[in-house]
Amino acid sequence: MAKRNRNVTVLFCLIASMTVGAAVLMALDNHRPMTGAYSLSSYLRLDPVEDAVRNTMSVPAGQWQEVEIFYSRTSGGNADELGLMMGLTTGSSPEFHFVVGNGNGAGDGHIQASDLWKLQRLCHGRPGVVRICVIGDGSSNSVTDFQIKRTITLVESLVHTFNISPQRVRYPLNWQM
Repeated sequence: MAKRNRNVTVLFCLIASMTVGAAVLMALDNHRPMTGAYSLSSYLRLDPVEDAVRNTMSVPAGQWQEVEIFYSRTSGGNADELGLMMGLTTGSSPEFHFVVGNGNGAGDGHIQASDLWKLQRLCHGRPGVVRICVIGDGSSNSVTDFQIKRTITLVESLVHTFNISPQRVRYPLNWQM
């Protein structure tokens, strides 16, 4: 009987110490709470990044020399909606080659290639610049982990496919790597 009481006491002490330890770590953590558990199976269900870049095999490697990532300054949207939403506020349609969704309008981390990319057209008349729009307002809690991972993978694919120098990739000032 004494051994059973000892086991129960040790179990309760272990649970209590783990709970207190977790509470202390969370209190000391300055970062935002996670947007949810990271699921590798959910990530793998997304289309491969190479599918978004695929139609470029006939494009000369020197055509694209720079990559620019920017925020949509919206809470949601997709490639089709974004043009309408931003066009209503600014009076002109936004120009981007890719959109990375946040789960509100397009799947979380889903990469959509715009018509400009499919037709290999320039954005804002800037030669050689691939523009990637990440759905979100730019605050630290508006961008999901999937968006960050998928954007980085897309950039790596573009850099590799078009032999773009990594120094020619521009992220927003508050981008999280």
